[in-house]
Amino acid sequence: MMRPSRRELKQQAAREVQQAMAYAPATVEPVERESKAPASTSISGVVPALAAKVAQIQSSCPGAHVISGLRHTRIRGSGRMSLHATGEAVDMRGNPSCVYAQLRDWPGGYSTDYGRVQHVHISLAANGREAGLRFSHGGGRGHRHRRFANR
Repeated sequence: MMRPSRRELKQQAAREVQQAMAYAPATVEPVERESKAPASTSISGVVPALAAKVAQIQSSCPGAHVISGLRHTRIRGSGRMSLHATGEAVDMRGNPSCVYAQLRDWPGGYSTDYGRVQHVHISLAANGREAGLRFSHGGGRGHRHRRFANR
């Protein structure tokens, strides 16, 4: 089986972002619905730069909230410790078009498959793991990571 070309990978990434944007509401939700948003998970123990980015996203995107912060877990199928275990990753829900707009120049990594998994994984690791990485959740043989040098 042939590996996809770089151009095909970029086109696929663009389709995934378009799919995620398709799930965004057409208008901003009314204020009365914001009060019914689920309570955000604590971000205590998250590295300061990532915590600041989360706060910025929450203030810019009404209803955006953390669904997973610091937790002791391994990456499914790999046995490696998750960046969540060291406070270097969070998962957020909210309007995907707004969240992705806030992550446009983010030096860390983030997932691009909101439409499939209903959250955005955002990371900033001291060792550079996931730095600049834009990826889909998954793992296994078909899992593809993409690094975009030009943003």
